[in-house]
Amino acid sequence: MPVSDLRSGNCPLCDHHEVVEARPGEFGDGSREVGAAVAYEPRWVLGGRNPEYPYGHLSVCFCRACGYTQWFTAEPDKVPIGDEYETRLIEGKRKGPAFR
Repeated sequence: MPVSDLRSGNCPLCDHHEVVEARPGEFGDGSREVGAAVAYEPRWVLGGRNPEYPYGHLSVCFCRACGYTQWFTAEPDKVPIGDEYETRLIEGKRKGPAFR
């Protein structure tokens, strides 16, 4: 059975009817805020990942009563896969059409 989506406004755990959506941020040098994302473009010169070029911005939804939380990725089909992005694809057995 699929997990209920908090974005419906109802909590699947406690059946509360208030859900909050938020966009988490990450803070780097100089306390500059960057929106949290799944992956970032690799840097050409310094190595590592470049926070200026994110893929798959993250949002979080949580129930105001029990705190149950779900994370969601924007444009998941556009997140690149590869070691340079620190992502990898895990494929399971197909059981039917994708749940959305």
